[in-house]
Amino acid sequence: MTTPVKGYAGASEWLIGSQLDKGAQSAVAIGASAFVTQDIVVNGDNELSVGVQMTGAATTDLAVTIIPFKSDGVTPMTAITIPPTYSNGPTMGTGVVEFTATYDISGYTKVRVSTQNKNAGAQTINNWWWQLAPN
Repeated sequence: MTTPVKGYAGASEWLIGSQLDKGAQSAVAIGASAFVTQDIVVNGDNELSVGVQMTGAATTDLAVTIIPFKSDGVTPMTAITIPPTYSNGPTMGTGVVEFTATYDISGYTKVRVSTQNKNAGAQTINNWWWQLAPN
């Protein structure tokens, strides 16, 4: 059964309580040495792809890590990150640093995407996106 979003009478692809399989944000301010994080429920999916474009002056200005949660789905692991199975970047060009990667997330129920501005000054994440892929 499809539950429409309150206040919207038209057809909707969104189901209340359903798992999202992709997301994106633009123009996110991020302070010097600060983190922007997004927790993603990944039940049953095997791959997570992530892409980030941030203003910056060097490839070392941007760091992206994927942190798995413990089996309770509430507590992030503190000493583990998931390595990418494929990655490109960070690369620098025309005042921005870009990064894209795909991660094997099979066996996890939830992960945290953590993007860090390692620059000494505040920057802007021009665009960042994520997408899950099933088996």
